[in-house]
Amino acid sequence: MHCLFIGGLVLLTVSASLSAAEPTTMIADFENGRPSKWTVNFGAWEAENGHLVARQLEKDNHAAAARWQIPLADGTVALKLKFEGATGFHIGFDPASGTLDKKGHLYSLVITPSSAQLRKHRDKAKDDSKDVVLATAGFPKTTGKWLTVELTAVGDKVTATIDNGSGAVARLDATDPTFHVAKPAIVFRTIGDHVLIDDVKVTVAKPR
Repeated sequence: MHCLFIGGLVLLTVSASLSAAEPTTMIADFENGRPSKWTVNFGAWEAENGHLVARQLEKDNHAAAARWQIPLADGTVALKLKFEGATGFHIGFDPASGTLDKKGHLYSLVITPSSAQLRKHRDKAKDDSKDVVLATAGFPKTTGKWLTVELTAVGDKVTATIDNGSGAVARLDATDPTFHVAKPAIVFRTIGDHVLIDDVKVTVAKPR
């Protein structure tokens, strides 16, 4: 295994002698800013004091949104999260172009300071299409405390856990026949004011 340090990104790669299916892991700790492929679409996403601070901007009239351009089909996204004014944070995916007859996002883990949902997103090409909540979980309100979040996608199944440090771990599971498709990036969204993000680790178990 080899380690490469590029800005705020640590890339762990396996030896060429190992199987091509061996997972690859990328870690962003934000000590030196955002990784080069972490693109901002809306809002403010600034590295401060070793964390990434995200917030919605009123002028955008849109949730703060950013994408870490890591293509994958199966894999795990893990991070630490602290709400400091924000009312929601999403970790989600879009389908790769041409993989589905659908317009818009694929699904998201939607987290608030006291709850979480796994949500399949609507088809924006259909006026009557709506988001569908596939799983929900609640936990004691955690404003100002770190949450440990993990989202794992394997084929059509998605599993998420949220640990707020109280000893109880919230777990969500969902399955949908569209979830296995290739995904070009991990989508992050922030609703409202500040949220702190740290130690983002993406493990690609199956590339696109």
